[in-house]
Amino acid sequence: MSLNSNSLNSKLFKIIYRLTLPGGLLLIFAAVLIRVGILSDPDSPAVRYVPLLIFGIGLGLSAFFRRSRLLFATLILALSEAAYIWVAPFMKPTAAHTMVTAFSLLLPLNLVAIAFIKERGTISRTGRRRLAIGAVQVIAIGVLCLPWMARVAAYLDRPFMPLIFTQWSHLSQATLASFLLSFLAIMITLVRGYRAVESGLFWALISSFAACRLEVGNHFSGIFFATGGLALIVAVIETSYSMAYLDELTQLPSRRSLNEAMMKLPETFTIAMFDVDHFKNFNDSYGHESGDHALRMVASKLARIAGGGKAYRYGGEEFAVVFPGKPAEDVFVYLDRMRKIVEQSSFTVRGKERRGKKGKPRLKGGKIETSVTVSIGVASTNGDALTPTEVMRLADQGLYRAKAKGRNCTIAVKSGKVPRPMETGLRVASVT
Repeated sequence: MSLNSNSLNSKLFKIIYRLTLPGGLLLIFAAVLIRVGILSDPDSPAVRYVPLLIFGIGLGLSAFFRRSRLLFATLILALSEAAYIWVAPFMKPTAAHTMVTAFSLLLPLNLVAIAFIKERGTISRTGRRRLAIGAVQVIAIGVLCLPWMARVAAYLDRPFMPLIFTQWSHLSQATLASFLLSFLAIMITLVRGYRAVESGLFWALISSFAACRLEVGNHFSGIFFATGGLALIVAVIETSYSMAYLDELTQLPSRRSLNEAMMKLPETFTIAMFDVDHFKNFNDSYGHESGDHALRMVASKLARIAGGGKAYRYGGEEFAVVFPGKPAEDVFVYLDRMRKIVEQSSFTVRGKERRGKKGKPRLKGGKIETSVTVSIGVASTNGDALTPTEVMRLADQGLYRAKAKGRNCTIAVKSGKVPRPMETGLRVASVT
């Protein structure tokens, strides 16, 4: 009962974190600055030009790190801020109202669309097509603002439910519905799993809603749009960090993270090397997509390994687990327990009709329940003055021995005081 309660509390904490940080802190900070009067002067250079600086930085970082989705989202916020602060105040009231209403209606729809499209680059054919779609929207809004389009523009404000439910927002009912549906769609993706881009879009959406509720030309609108821009900048930084230090497929720390962690290890430590058994045959039988599924399953188990270990994606079907401050004798039981957990974890793959060399079907379509096993090699310093690279080399030797022994086993090795020929200074310390 206690374990279930702790698991539930952990899940709730993760969901709350995904829905509140880091964008929530930015929005609260902006609200506090407005409340205490620091940003109350509309003629202050900070109030007028800092949003432009933020959008410029956001566009520059997105382009530099090739995050096209975040670049498009930042561009949408920048155009919306320009419409509210720099263009609408100098237009006739009717045209200004039409323009900001159209922008506020399309803004959330564009943000939610960005949340569900894939990264395709900015200057690629797909990127140019997306930019063209945005340009068409801007042109369409400009046409709606013309006097002879007044009847068409009036449909933007036409209610479809009693006003008592929506008049608190000061937005048209179509705009309010657009924000609400977009909010729910992005929130669902965050509840399922944290992703920096979706988190940035989520808080950009909330900040934009706060901005759109204000009157045309209100300088606080620019502050809220800029807050959304800051949330997108944070998303750019987070995704850039993930690209450098997290493995995209498994979401485990990457080999680059492992290399940095090895430079900070204490005098005593243990390294274990995991290899998915017969992974090439698994890919040949079920396809690369199922192979990716298998790697994600193994990674999800390794991410929760006990004994103070931290798992890394080493490359291909190999993983490394590092135990700082622990000798092999203390962690061997946790490693072999993990081997058994992986062995007992079945998962479902979708089979495909495939042909062997003689044209005979090898696998029929449909869902198939299968599993994988892992071989493990373990090594530690064991009081010797060994570098992390040397310990990893010993762990690799243990992994090779595990494979030679028949796979699906855990073998620990340690350096021998008197190296023997043909054993390269290694001897088996533990075998299961």
